[in-house]
Amino acid sequence: MRLWSLHPSYLDAKGLVAAWREALLAQKVLAGATHGYRQHPQLVRFRDTDEPRAAMSAFLRGIHREATARGYTFDVEKIIRGPLLAGEAELTEPGPDWIDVPESASSPAPATAAVGEDAAPARPRAASAPERAQATADTRTVPLIPVRQGQVDYEAELLTFKLRLRAPKLVSRLEADLRNARLEIHPLFTTVPGGIEPWEKVRDDL
Repeated sequence: MRLWSLHPSYLDAKGLVAAWREALLAQKVLAGATHGYRQHPQLVRFRDTDEPRAAMSAFLRGIHREATARGYTFDVEKIIRGPLLAGEAELTEPGPDWIDVPESASSPAPATAAVGEDAAPARPRAASAPERAQATADTRTVPLIPVRQGQVDYEAELLTFKLRLRAPKLVSRLEADLRNARLEIHPLFTTVPGGIEPWEKVRDDL
């Protein structure tokens, strides 16, 4: 599992589909709908937020917007509805509200066969009228998650390594942005000074 701090526009097609699938899996984990991956280090910073599931929804929406911009079809209804980032517009046809999703499920939801759409969330229960009214009136925003600059730089080096093998034409932009200290990050995050995050499993072959 890799939940990139980098902006999804840096990803090649294969990487973007993988990011979508893995973020959907992470959404299931945070919803208690699967027993696997609960202690995965990539989930640490999401669990450390006040609303981990809302943060993951925001992360998925960023990937979905990049996919839509490229003309790909990722099922927006896979994303559980939650508070938005400040200034963010709601996606059309969002999924069920977080209040509809059980905190825990006895078994994972069945995966679908469509490309880029596995790891669907558990089937929600029907929400009551007061619950839906509360969700509709919710004006909260998702706080940005801080990410150390060293983590962003490390991810850029890791993605450069992958792109050299899969999509060499995409390497030049990423290398130039890394060299000129102008890397773009996913809109859920905000950079802060520091080195690589302590939860990162650093590779020694880059």
